[in-house]
Amino acid sequence: MSRDEKISLMTGIGWENWNPKPWWYVGNIPAVSGKFSGLNMQDAGNGYRTNLEDLVGTVTVWPSALSLGATWDRQIVHSTGVALGKEFKGKGANVILGPSINVHRYAKGGRNFEYLSGEDPTLGAKLAYQWVDGVQSQNVIACGKHFAGNQQETQRDDYNSRVDDKTAFELYFPPYQSAIDAGVGSFMCSYNKWNGEHACSSSDLLNNKLKGAMGFQGFVMSDWGAAYRSEE
Repeated sequence: MSRDEKISLMTGIGWENWNPKPWWYVGNIPAVSGKFSGLNMQDAGNGYRTNLEDLVGTVTVWPSALSLGATWDRQIVHSTGVALGKEFKGKGANVILGPSINVHRYAKGGRNFEYLSGEDPTLGAKLAYQWVDGVQSQNVIACGKHFAGNQQETQRDDYNSRVDDKTAFELYFPPYQSAIDAGVGSFMCSYNKWNGEHACSSSDLLNNKLKGAMGFQGFVMSDWGAAYRSEE
């Protein structure tokens, strides 16, 4: 690809006034003629997002990821992943913006219901593998999120998760590592700061840890509006 073609893949299209244009996906990466077919990325791990009124009644209402986690049943989670993948593929989406696999650390976390792991990194690791494997068996790319330290919605753009490496790898990272082991194609970095740097601008978090120590081979996308200029 040319330099301009590569740059075109770095920013989504199809939004207007902070919302997707009618009949566009939540995330849209343009195609490059003869080289790349583009990406249609859609929310989310709990089911296909009805961001248009015309979509209401056309999608499956799946149990929340936390409810799936509460089953402790790997086969149920895998079967749900397969079914989610089939539905997203049938609607033209080739990236599903899930699974959400943060380990809970704050009971009032506004998106705890979205997270498969609950409070247990071992449970999260066992189930994240099944979810990713199920979705991607349908040729739909899974996106693990939100990496990392996204423990609350209150002041989510600015709060700082201060985590030493031992705690990160033993408590917070096992579900992400399991998703990598399952071959997850993408990750979404989070709004919050990680040890003083915004997660989506942290070379230590994304390069040293995710791609280096954890061996991730796919691509990383920012959460929507979470990209910041490097603070180094």
